[in-house]
Amino acid sequence: MLTIDNLESWTENYFSKEENQKKAEKACEHYDRLMIKQIRKQMLSGTEQIQLSELEDNDPGKCLENAKYAIIPSAVVNGKKGQIRINLLDQTAEFLEKIQK
Repeated sequence: MLTIDNLESWTENYFSKEENQKKAEKACEHYDRLMIKQIRKQMLSGTEQIQLSELEDNDPGKCLENAKYAIIPSAVVNGKKGQIRINLLDQTAEFLEKIQK
């Protein structure tokens, strides 16, 4: 399990590594290709306006989301368990706390 004291500095360190920079670059390229594919589908369906903001919401297989994010499934941040969701496009990370039932 990954333990993180400061998520912001961890994120900076994560994206300072060359292998993670390459991973982010590939994610951007993959995301762009998927967006173009979605735009083409809208154009072929006869849509008069292309709604870029709605493309991710109308992605049933969550392909765009999967291309955009990497997940670290188990992490501890400030004593709380959860997961880290890394936005490879924006080069940010967020902690998603595991909700106890």
